[in-house]
Amino acid sequence: MKLKTIKSAFNELYDFKGFKICGFFTTKTKFVILLERTKTTGKCSRCKKTRRKVIEKKIRTIRDLNISKKKCYLKFTSYHIKCSCGYYGMEELEFVNRYDRYTKRFATLVANLCTKMSLKDVAEITRINWKTAKKIDKQNLQGLVKNLKDVIPIRIGADEIAYEKGHKYLTLVRDLEAGIIWVGEGRKKETLNKFFNELGKTKCKKINVAVVDMWDPYIASIKENTNAEIVFDKFHVAKKINDVVDKVRKQEFAKADDVERKMMKHKRFLILARQKRLDNKQREEIQSLMEQNTTLYTTYLMKEQGLDIFDEQDKNTATERFQKWIENVIKTEIEQFNEVIKTIKKYFYGILNYFTHRITNSASEGYNTKITVIKRRAYGFRDLEYFRLKILQSCS
Repeated sequence: MKLKTIKSAFNELYDFKGFKICGFFTTKTKFVILLERTKTTGKCSRCKKTRRKVIEKKIRTIRDLNISKKKCYLKFTSYHIKCSCGYYGMEELEFVNRYDRYTKRFATLVANLCTKMSLKDVAEITRINWKTAKKIDKQNLQGLVKNLKDVIPIRIGADEIAYEKGHKYLTLVRDLEAGIIWVGEGRKKETLNKFFNELGKTKCKKINVAVVDMWDPYIASIKENTNAEIVFDKFHVAKKINDVVDKVRKQEFAKADDVERKMMKHKRFLILARQKRLDNKQREEIQSLMEQNTTLYTTYLMKEQGLDIFDEQDKNTATERFQKWIENVIKTEIEQFNEVIKTIKKYFYGILNYFTHRITNSASEGYNTKITVIKRRAYGFRDLEYFRLKILQSCS
């Protein structure tokens, strides 16, 4: 391997079109590379043609990648040009944007670090102000994130996530094949309407399935803007049934004597878990507990019967089983089930659509976890647009 001279190594590291290294100087904290122009023309930022009409020459000093522990700067002459196409302003350069105070490769480094750590940490590592780090990252995200013009969703999911205390929500719309494609402030009908308006009527008519929780504003917006079949998330139904079991468990625990309380203590997981996922020892524990409390046992059986229906492969069989299950629940006279039955009857059409399309909103919950991590890393976001871009970067 042939050894390079210091001069050739520097020329390779700072090989910028139209410039060459003519010198450098250092201080205790910085390293300044002096660049000399090799051409007397400037490139128009609009029409991309070279022009000789230079209006003004300006000395620019911009930040580049560090050398050792020192900040590195590039110092060079930049042209202010006037072009026949009508453009009047700074020339276009290969290594730096027109009005930035840092090179493109420095901006790339900052943007890459911002995907892994907080702005504060990025600012400390690169030795820049956190506001500068945010500006660089935000500009990068605006260039990377896809616009709705670039997507044609066929199956979508809509969900919400709280971004701040005080019932402040963001609506998340995902393409079931491509991840989150849109983020809007609020969780009203008007919020989701905004997504459909941005998507356009032609694309809206191509959406044939939409999976959502039982949230009426979203349902109304989907019905108004698309011809999609609505599927209600089966896990949302399961949660409502499990909530009933948990209420009964708490109620029975409050009425129990000391012996029974001792048996019921630390059994919440077993009671709410599906029986088919328990091992033999856990099944014995749950059986001995249920033998002590008839009400809790009945509630547990109704829970298992209800959730077992979602294992059915045939929609007609599932319909019959749901109807039978509702009859059985009514016979138990456990009043905590009344609200669940009312909900299931109201949204029965969308619950049954699960057996046709076999889709859920479970992926949205995974994205919600990612978004929570992003939010915690930043200790919250005051700039909602920046938060929106970070969500689209990590979840699309």
